[in-house]
Amino acid sequence: MQHDLLPTPKSERWKYTNLPGALKKHDLNPATLGWGGDVALLNKDAPGAAQYQDTQLWDLNSDQTQDIKFISTDDTLDINAKDGQWLSPRLVIHIKSGEEVTLIENQAGAGAYWKNQVVQIVLEENARLSHYRFIDEQDSGVLTSFTHIQLARDARYQALSFMSGAGFVRNQIHADIQGENADCTLNGVNLLAGSQHADTTITIEHQAPHCTSNQTYKNIVTDKARGVFQGKVHVHRAAQKTDGYQLSNTLLLSPLAEMDTKPELEIYADDVKCSHGATTGQLDETALFYLRARGIPEKQARGLLMSSFLAPAFERADDNILPRLEELTEGWLEKHV
Repeated sequence: MQHDLLPTPKSERWKYTNLPGALKKHDLNPATLGWGGDVALLNKDAPGAAQYQDTQLWDLNSDQTQDIKFISTDDTLDINAKDGQWLSPRLVIHIKSGEEVTLIENQAGAGAYWKNQVVQIVLEENARLSHYRFIDEQDSGVLTSFTHIQLARDARYQALSFMSGAGFVRNQIHADIQGENADCTLNGVNLLAGSQHADTTITIEHQAPHCTSNQTYKNIVTDKARGVFQGKVHVHRAAQKTDGYQLSNTLLLSPLAEMDTKPELEIYADDVKCSHGATTGQLDETALFYLRARGIPEKQARGLLMSSFLAPAFERADDNILPRLEELTEGWLEKHV
């Protein structure tokens, strides 16, 4: 692998994340999941390549992939890497007009590995996709995922990413909202411990009027872990009546934990409602004192406050997904609080 072909912190959108450094000690060889698939059907054009100049991993996936999965109906995918593997999976998701689909994506692995994944999503008019991504990587595992979403008129994309084991993760999302009355909702929970590193970088391109986008990301970072949130909402001149919302909230549980946030709005339309916000702080000691004064043990009280902090990210989750989210949250809090 030629590390000089990888994005580096010299790039503005990679300044918080050193991928060559994470891969430097790994001895990796190209491998396959055995999916197969027709490479000729892939869209090799990376979104925002000319404007943002951070699409090297998309290009690398296009050159290397032997694993292509085409999805148009409900599906559950387990994408697991083994020690020493360099995987390049490509998911191509096309939901036809009026259809409603749920995709559950489980990311995991064992040992030292790199999964360089690309996800292409096309939603036709009035299509619906609920996309759940559960990330539980090994400490030596590296996951880079680049997701591109195209939404036609009245389409709805709802995503929830839940990260309870990071290793080294870059979760990059680029959404093109191309049809009127479309909605893109991106929620995420990142629970980081040890020396884990998780970077969430989002670009929302509002290209049509009367559309909405919502981003709600909740992060709890402890030990020497590091989180990154970069979110950009770009409202084009034609996208009047846009409603865009973006929020990243972080709790730091350790003096050595770190969170880097960079929310952005770039607006060229004059009739919009857009907002963004980012907070980073510690647990509310007043609320903790209140609970302890009523006889609740400190560990339990801290867990209750953190569960409440994370809850807004789960509000749109399907009822059959909520028990898994709650179980994973409780398990992580029990171990790290």
